[in-house]
Amino acid sequence: SRLSQNERIETICSTQRLDLVFTIVSRGKGEAVLDIFRENKILQNIICHGHGTAPSSILEVLGLGATDKDIILSFVKAENSKKIIEQVSKKLDFAKPGHGIAFTVPLESIAGIMSFKMLTADLTEEEN
Repeated sequence: SRLSQNERIETICSTQRLDLVFTIVSRGKGEAVLDIFRENKILQNIICHGHGTAPSSILEVLGLGATDKDIILSFVKAENSKKIIEQVSKKLDFAKPGHGIAFTVPLESIAGIMSFKMLTADLTEEEN
């Protein structure tokens, strides 16, 4: 049986979960993060500049240095999130204090099939 357009959209959006991966690194390290995402064909990334506002005494306790940060937001299929975070963590040595952090936020609802396809870089699927 042929699915209606609405049923097809519901099926695609319910079977392909997305995570929004946040990666926060020292200013200038964002390009290295983007390289890893691009190597994994994750092409929908946003890089922003951030500046921490914590007092220096708190930064010292946390082992953080510079407060200027690159914040990278990336749309990743949920089944790939853990692998990507592990790659970024290893390459940028997140095991050392102050080298960065990455975490995910699951995206439960995305309106618009073209928006979903754009976020998953799945623009080649036929519209029929």
